[in-house]
Amino acid sequence: MKLTNSAFVFLSCLRASSGFVQQPFIQHASSISPPTAYAVRAEEVISSSSSLFASTDGADVESVHRDADVIFALIDIDGDANVSLEEITDHLSVAGYTEKVIKQIFVKMDTNKDNQISKDEFRNGMVLIKALQTAPGLGNYNAQFLNEIHEDADQVFQSADSDGNGKISEFELKSHIRRTLPKYSDEAVDNIFKSIDHNNDKKISRTELRDAFVRCSALRQAIGEGPNFK
Repeated sequence: MKLTNSAFVFLSCLRASSGFVQQPFIQHASSISPPTAYAVRAEEVISSSSSLFASTDGADVESVHRDADVIFALIDIDGDANVSLEEITDHLSVAGYTEKVIKQIFVKMDTNKDNQISKDEFRNGMVLIKALQTAPGLGNYNAQFLNEIHEDADQVFQSADSDGNGKISEFELKSHIRRTLPKYSDEAVDNIFKSIDHNNDKKISRTELRDAFVRCSALRQAIGEGPNFK
């Protein structure tokens, strides 16, 4: 999928000043006009004085927390309810983030300084660092490409729904992820399933998977497939 103007502004500004995102995320955007509004240093992304730390309305906090739970479950590959520096580096480096900025994000989120990020810390971090809510590999990056994202979600759904009953059970999701992503523990897959199963009926519907794919580019990155998946 091609970069949007807003995504290009976010990525290229951060890249230009201190290497927030590596070149592969920018090289496909040559047809988009360069940003004209502002220049942002990577340090500002994890600095509470940055304009990227705009406040989030109370009505939106619940939505950010819901999305953060999906992202957290995908990064926490051992399912121990904490994200280590190694886990977040493994995830964000695939999305093009530099080690320096990954470490800065980790330090900012690890508020109690115990060298791991809890679910509550991750939730609070996603609210505080507002830029991450639309960043590649995390939030709803490129979410306006709705048809393409739905097409890819449907491909995953078809692959995982082994009995063809129109729902993905926890067993089916585990079987699917074991085939494609054996690094995830059973506990991690349980957490991923619960975070996608928004209505808590112990089944993932096509709509729930589509919705999660749109809201969380982390999910697309982790389990994505289909004609538009990169």
